[in-house]
Amino acid sequence: MLISSPEERTVRRPFNEQVLQPQRRPHEHGQRMHEVVAEEMNALLDHARLSGTLDWPVFATAWHRMVRRVVLGDTARRDHAVTDDLLRLRKDANWSFLKPARTRRRQRFLERLADYVERAEPGSLAQMVARTPGPEGTAKHHQIPQWLFAFDAAAWATYRALALLATHDGHAGTAREEVEAAGAGADFPYLRACILESLRLWPTTPAILRDTTQATTWAGGMLPAGASIIVFAPYFHRDHARISRAHRFTPDLWLRARTDEDWPLVPFSGGPAMCPGRNVVLHTAGAALAQLVSAEEFTLVDPPLSPRRALPGGISPFHLRFRLSGP
Repeated sequence: MLISSPEERTVRRPFNEQVLQPQRRPHEHGQRMHEVVAEEMNALLDHARLSGTLDWPVFATAWHRMVRRVVLGDTARRDHAVTDDLLRLRKDANWSFLKPARTRRRQRFLERLADYVERAEPGSLAQMVARTPGPEGTAKHHQIPQWLFAFDAAAWATYRALALLATHDGHAGTAREEVEAAGAGADFPYLRACILESLRLWPTTPAILRDTTQATTWAGGMLPAGASIIVFAPYFHRDHARISRAHRFTPDLWLRARTDEDWPLVPFSGGPAMCPGRNVVLHTAGAALAQLVSAEEFTLVDPPLSPRRALPGGISPFHLRFRLSGP
């Protein structure tokens, strides 16, 4: 759907929404997703406790096991090849026509996805793909790669949110209280807000492309209808003239419904192109954070963040490292 023409998108988006259920909170498979997240985050913690630290490679490995189970089913837990193939294809695609097409690798990857849809393992998104009628001209399993690589951005947001909680004691305490008070399969509104705030501070999609539908007057002049524009999310997500504490960790921004009267924040894009997987992402990411912060005390070792100064404009999740010191 992401790279479909506008005409194709209008028929493919409803299929994506039927499977991903952006308006349902939690997702129909929310309880099963919660169970998978708990199992994989507990395995992650067991591994991290051996060394007393948590770094990106350990987190990412556990995250991808979790994602494969949520999207494809339990038998995909150890299927590193399917996510490795997708990563290789994406790296080559970044070079566009400067690199040759990986036809055999792509075919192998899509055949693996088709096989998981055929299996339709209970509780997986693949099961919902199998049972949901697809629009004419659409190979249903071709929608899945977008979901898999969207979870990469969710991993960055979740890991950065952990860094924010590790350096903001008051917010970490609120998060633990929410987890303690919640029941099985809870949706964790506060932890969802922490992830949304991570995405506000450090958008994983910094540039949003749009075309104007009518003549638009700006401070610098007028753009005609049909003009192409780039919306630079990091700029207006931190516009201190419009948002108080724009450079601080402020999850309260997300604890009420936002309206058109609010300054726009678009962690999952907006309008007809808004990410249909936002509900699944926030549910799984919130459950992962809940499992981590309720089980351990995390101290950010490197690089440092402080609640007493403005948060940096960028921070690489790949270099964040934590020390574990018990619950």
